[in-house]
Amino acid sequence: MIRYLRLWFSFLKMSWMADLEYRINLIIRVIGEVGWYVAQLSIFEVLYTHTKTISGWDVHGMRVFMGSLFLSDLLYMILLMDNMDGIFSFVRKGDLDLYLVKPVNSQFMISFRKVATVYFINLVVILGYLTWAIRELPSPVSLWQLFTFAVMIFFGFISLYSLRFMFATLTVLLQDAGNIHFVWHQLYRLATRPDPIYPYFMRVIVFTVFPVAFFASVPSRILVDGFDWHLVVAAPCFAGMLLWVSARFWHRALKNYSSASS
Repeated sequence: MIRYLRLWFSFLKMSWMADLEYRINLIIRVIGEVGWYVAQLSIFEVLYTHTKTISGWDVHGMRVFMGSLFLSDLLYMILLMDNMDGIFSFVRKGDLDLYLVKPVNSQFMISFRKVATVYFINLVVILGYLTWAIRELPSPVSLWQLFTFAVMIFFGFISLYSLRFMFATLTVLLQDAGNIHFVWHQLYRLATRPDPIYPYFMRVIVFTVFPVAFFASVPSRILVDGFDWHLVVAAPCFAGMLLWVSARFWHRALKNYSSASS
């Protein structure tokens, strides 16, 4: 574990130096993401000027959900986005071979080789917004709820990584990325709304078949609705299962991979 942490910090250092070479790009990306946050928030802020609750969620709970969603999405962009989107390019150009022969776990190398350090500024902004949203809740939030919220965000991120990595692994098998990325983004949109607004059959899907509810809905419900031990137990179970399946799927895909030298 220490070896992989040192390796990741080396990736972080190299990514930071590379991002600083294009400082204008850094500023543009930060502004672009902030604009996206404002656009998403404005939708719900306008809706709540016409109604007090949506499926039992008032504006305060929805703000906590949106902050949780932004945090989960931002962790994905910082740690995974560039890596997941680049797997198809590695397969097509044959660069994947270079990572398979290195004396470290190939899934780790492929998944975490690049860190999008340009979004660290956004992370500060989102943490500030989430802190404000939590303080505005009608009921006080305990330290135990905050701790559990952080743990649920962690397990939600593992589930997000595992699902996204399995979709990226399909490019190794299918040699195509366009349709795969499109399907992923359409399914990911299910996570951008709190699960209570969906009908029953859709809630079953977002909790079991494609468990995107664990990305943001479950963590935010810990703060808004209080503890639900069923969800607290289910989150690490789904995260562990999905992580194990992603690793098995990756190794199975590599057995059918035709390298550039084949």
